[in-house]
Amino acid sequence: RGGEVDYVPGDDVDYMDVSPRQMVSVATAMIPFLEHDDANRALMGANMMRQAVPLIKSESPLVGTGMEYRSAADAGDVVKAEKPGVVQEV
Repeated sequence: RGGEVDYVPGDDVDYMDVSPRQMVSVATAMIPFLEHDDANRALMGANMMRQAVPLIKSESPLVGTGMEYRSAADAGDVVKAEKPGVVQEV
């Protein structure tokens, strides 16, 4: 109010600012440093992400955005335990 920061209960909030990652597709959000890229390069990168094929011997990426886990979980490629524990044998 009036340019001042004010803390209010969640029930009193009508509008919330969206994260920049929510304004683009998952493929686009996985481009590192997206906010610093030219729009044409970002579009080209998003198209490349969509057309990518998996490798037989994959490696961990050197740079990530934090969206990789969310993307894999939504695709069903992540196996999650229902209860906490320790894997003894595979």
